[in-house]
Amino acid sequence: MRTVANCLNISQAQSIQIRLDANGIKSFIPDETVATVAPYLFATKSGVRVQVCEEDEERAKTLINDTP
Repeated sequence: MRTVANCLNISQAQSIQIRLDANGIKSFIPDETVATVAPYLFATKSGVRVQVCEEDEERAKTLINDTP
C-alpha cells in the first residue's frame, strides 16, 4: 500500500476515499478508527493517511491533485 494523501481530519480522508472509489480505485484509511475516536491525536502528526495499491498510486495522485 502507498500513501497518496495525508489529511487534516477523517472527513477529508473519507471525501478523498469516495472520489477514488467513484473512479474505480480501491483505497484504505489505516488511521480511520483512531481518527474517529481520538481526532486530536492527528493534530500534530502527519495526518490521516489514505492509501492505495502500488499500481494505482500515480492515477490516484493525479485524481486527488486535479480535484478542487
